[in-house]
Amino acid sequence: MDYQVGGSLAPDAPSYVERHADRQLYRSLLDGQFCYVLTSRQMGKSSLLVRTRARLQREGCRCATLDLGAVGCEGISPEQWYKGVLTELWRGFELFGDGNFKTWWQQVSELGTIQKLRGFLDELLRHRFSGERLFIFIDEVDSILNLEFAVDDFFALIRFCHEYRAIDPNYNRLTFAIFGVATPSDLIRDKSRTPFNIGTAISLDGFALEEAEALVAGLAFGWGNERAVLREILAQTNGQPFLTQKLCQLARERLEFQTVDGKISPAEWIAEIVRDRLVRHWESQDEPEHLRTIRDRLLHNEDRSSRLLGLYQQILQAEIADNSPEALELILSGLLVKKNGILQVKNRIYRQIFTREWVETQLQNLRPYWQTLTAWVASRERDESRLLRGQALAEARSWSQGKRLSDLDRRFLAASQEFDRREWQKILEADRAAEMALRLDLERKVARLQRLLLGVVSLAFAIATALGLVASQQYHQATLSQIEAIATSSDALFADDRRLDALVAAIKAQKSLQKLNSVPPDLRDYADKVLRQAVYDALEFNRLSGQDSRVWGVAFSPQGDRIATANGDNTVKLWQSDGKLLATLSNHLGPVWGVAFSPDGKIVASASWDKTVKLWDLDGKLRSTLTGHRGAVWDVAFSPDGQMIASASEDKTVKLWSADGTLLRTLAGHGATVWDVAFSPDGKILATASDDRTVKLRSRDGTLLQTLEGHGAAVWKVAFSPDGKTIASASWDGTVRLWKPDGRAIAILEGHGDRVRDVAFSPDGRVLASASEDRTVKLWNWDGAFLHVLNGHQAGVIAVSFSRDDRTVAFGTDFKCRSPDLCLRLGAGLPADECRFGRGRSGIVQVLNLEIARVSIVNCDTTLTF
Repeated sequence: MDYQVGGSLAPDAPSYVERHADRQLYRSLLDGQFCYVLTSRQMGKSSLLVRTRARLQREGCRCATLDLGAVGCEGISPEQWYKGVLTELWRGFELFGDGNFKTWWQQVSELGTIQKLRGFLDELLRHRFSGERLFIFIDEVDSILNLEFAVDDFFALIRFCHEYRAIDPNYNRLTFAIFGVATPSDLIRDKSRTPFNIGTAISLDGFALEEAEALVAGLAFGWGNERAVLREILAQTNGQPFLTQKLCQLARERLEFQTVDGKISPAEWIAEIVRDRLVRHWESQDEPEHLRTIRDRLLHNEDRSSRLLGLYQQILQAEIADNSPEALELILSGLLVKKNGILQVKNRIYRQIFTREWVETQLQNLRPYWQTLTAWVASRERDESRLLRGQALAEARSWSQGKRLSDLDRRFLAASQEFDRREWQKILEADRAAEMALRLDLERKVARLQRLLLGVVSLAFAIATALGLVASQQYHQATLSQIEAIATSSDALFADDRRLDALVAAIKAQKSLQKLNSVPPDLRDYADKVLRQAVYDALEFNRLSGQDSRVWGVAFSPQGDRIATANGDNTVKLWQSDGKLLATLSNHLGPVWGVAFSPDGKIVASASWDKTVKLWDLDGKLRSTLTGHRGAVWDVAFSPDGQMIASASEDKTVKLWSADGTLLRTLAGHGATVWDVAFSPDGKILATASDDRTVKLRSRDGTLLQTLEGHGAAVWKVAFSPDGKTIASASWDGTVRLWKPDGRAIAILEGHGDRVRDVAFSPDGRVLASASEDRTVKLWNWDGAFLHVLNGHQAGVIAVSFSRDDRTVAFGTDFKCRSPDLCLRLGAGLPADECRFGRGRSGIVQVLNLEIARVSIVNCDTTLTF
């Protein structure tokens, strides 16, 4: 008997080993169940397919094999791919003698690609093979991972064929079986359309001893102990089909040409063959290729290799439970197997080849710092002299960007970064101490000179003081009289219902008082009284005319000369920065939730309850309407280059559009409403915030990069820092979280007493503002350190936005909030005309001129400057 090493075994091959999977797949397909066999390479999938297909054909069934690897994936368009699929099925069902494929393709040219495939299957069932059972075996399904486009519709059609059985009994005769090296989550981006939750998973395990009896015949060469030999072969391979066939073949060859020493045991004899023919110089002896395939799967992607090798290194030390993507990748490589939730090396041969030493060598080749890391680990991670610093640390951090590092790498780099920080701190402290010593010496010299001049200056000062006291008293009294007159004027203006003028006068009086050292108590009390009266009793400041509905969103133009508001009256309003209404954009059929300016400031995009996004010119002309969402559109954002528009919707999706309004792609994956969407400053990353408590990061082509988890409630808003290195997310759990783009959590900003509705970075990236329904706005440093809280609102604050020049900030407050004191708090020391209020959401939109570096926040009698 010959053993077959590699390739698919013929249905009647004597060395074929029938396993439990053979019987399960055959019975399941006959029962009409959709089946899938997804496992690592060279586990016998293709042989199982060939044998099962032959068995069904012998029983009169029609079978076709669709090899997706043969369809192609490089530089192919969706139409070409689906045409290739249909060609393979046409050939598989032997239809070329019944008609011309090109003619048929032209007849259905008006249909979409997936409609053509569905029509072909329907034609098979109703006309060509009426009454016959049809089985389609889809092999090499993992080849779709190399396609440049998603083929979720292909799997959706498979699901349709299963569900349509309830409507059309003809479809009970059509059954699919899927084979490949992948997982269901790899193959389908839209999890709601997967056929794998309606199918039967066929587990393809290694050969068991009782199943592999057919292999004994090839080992019968007079030794008389062939079953013991087979037992030892399986002990080495753990039943792995390829290795078992190969080791049987090697054993047979040795039995044919070499007499076995009767004193050697089967275990020793097989172990010797493994050492000589498989392990020693394994890379050159690996024919047909098997071990090198596993090696290449571990090392082909440098960004993931260190993470894969790090996890495998842990498993070599102690078998562990792990459900990470890296663990799944190691299982699909064939190197590992999971038993009772524990990851193990699949067999002894793999353990002898992919050893700890091999792993360490590969990691050394990957890491530019492996020598120092090895020394640090040898010191039990205590020797700080082995840590990186300076340029070496900078190069290591640059190398690690975008890579999935092992836990050991992350600990080493984190420890190096902390050590480098402490070293720099010591240097700075030493420099500061030297500077202080130099300054002290200089001050001593200056003091001696001052004493020499003191006598002369004292005499002159005495004369000047006498004259100055007289002038100062006169000036001080005149200033007090002027302040009293301004305060009296404020009181009169307030009584005359001129509330804005009263506030301006009261602020002017208060500022003048702050410049004086000695103020009569009765005048100070009077000035405080008129200021509180003007601030807290005034109902409204300058009204932005025409703003009579709820405001759900506010945005600055890139030039800072215009403000757009999204309104509950189904309109978008454009204002000048001085409060003048420029245009009202009205074409939506529902409230407008979000608004955004294009990077060049020439286009305004609006997102509405009516399930559309509209693009407008600044003069109010409607450019286009973007349709396709199945629920309300909550937010809209332009990419920094202005070439792409993203919209977030209640239908759990984000849609990407070109600048002319063409739909590019739909991004699914969130489990609930998507509230917000934002592009990174370089436009390479798209962040989405959802009611499912997560933030998802994707590339511009829609590839999922990270899922940020940790919030305890819906995530309402997400924002990038100007340098793109920090992501802030605002949640209804009352917190703001800061993240790195690679998914690492940086900080949790706590302190709000209610849901956080919005978050925004200042354009210089130094300040982060968060708006909450607890009626406050909190200001934070870029690293999460708390700076100040802005109190005084009478209702929740729902929106916050900075202008591009760092000088202007806008707030939107919630429900019947008419308190103007935020202007006083942020605008102290500013001209009155730089602080404006407009009604919004039955409340106010506040537009403030703000010097971020010199904000004076006034709260009653106290002033905080930062």
